[in-house]
Formats: sequence, structure tokens, C-alpha cells
Amino acid sequence: MATSLPRSYLDTSIPSAYYNDRQRERLLLTQHIWHEKLPNYHVVISNITQRELHATKNSQKRKKLERLVHHFDILIADPACANLADDYLRILSMPKYDAWHIAMATVFGCEKLLSWDFVHIVNDDNRQKINETNLQNGYPTINILSPLEL
Repeated sequence: MATSLPRSYLDTSIPSAYYNDRQRERLLLTQHIWHEKLPNYHVVISNITQRELHATKNSQKRKKLERLVHHFDILIADPACANLADDYLRILSMPKYDAWHIAMATVFGCEKLLSWDFVHIVNDDNRQKINETNLQNGYPTINILSPLEL
């Protein structure tokens, strides 16, 4: 799909928060951003996001999550993503899938990556190390943001 809108990648924490009634404030903010801000972006997810959402144990919630993201373009992991994710994992302590989310957003030229993960992704130290790694590998920097910063 050709578009002039800025390309933004959603990690799994964003659609997951859309229905997370255990964190009411985050749910409301996510829903607001989903309807008011995301239409200003060419939103993409990845096959990693799909895999994580599909692993949702509650079948009703899983169906709702899959419907929520069904219209987004889906990025498919490739060897360049694997290599960059491995580089992140060498310098950062984070789950493998988080490294993959960042790598896919970077390799496929997304301007922004949105996440609610303040421990592994959305923090200044990790943003700096991620972008240094991107530049060392010939990729541009990426804006890693929480929905609060969008």
C-alpha cells in the first residue's frame, strides 16, 4: 500500500492494552490514540505481533485482538531482522521478541515504534543504545515512543 503518511510500527503491547481492563487508564488512552492519532500514520505490525496476539489464551479476547489489527500491513521477518535483533540482544537485556519488534521496525524503515514496554524498549538508555546500533549497522535511527509521547 503506497502512502505518504509516516510509517509507524506497533509492538504487541499496544493492541493488548486496547482491551486490558486491569489498567483502565492505559486502556482509555490506548483507545483514544487508536482512534484519534493512529489514523495519521501508516500503521504496520509484524508476524511477531500476530504470533504473540494469537497466543492469547482467552479465545474471545484473542479474536477481538486479531480483528483489531487485521487491516494493518504485516511485516514478515527476514535474515536482516534476525541479524539486527541479535545485535540488540548482545548489548541489551530484553526478551527476544522485543528485540525482533525493534529490528523489524528499523529494517522496514518505520519512523516510529510505539510500545507500552518501559522496561525493555521505551527508556532513554535503551533508545540510545538501539539507535547507536542502528547507525553502526547502516540503518537510520528510529523514534521509540510510548503512546504518552505520540
